[in-house]
Amino acid sequence: MDHRTKMNAMRSGVVVVGALAFGYLTLQLGFKPFLEKAQVNLDHSEKPTSSSSSSSPSLEQPHSTSSSES
Repeated sequence: MDHRTKMNAMRSGVVVVGALAFGYLTLQLGFKPFLEKAQVNLDHSEKPTSSSSSSSPSLEQPHSTSSSES
């Protein structure tokens, strides 16, 4: 390959990566209020469900079965 061809390919790659980064940042800035609201809603909905239903019963069941069998 010619030196000029390699430079053009590298330049094109840099332009594509820059365009992708710019697009990502634009989406993040444009939808920031909606993304923050969705994250808060997910945090509130996951905390009670995960701490009350998955942690406590799974920890209590082995204790209650082992104490009832003894």
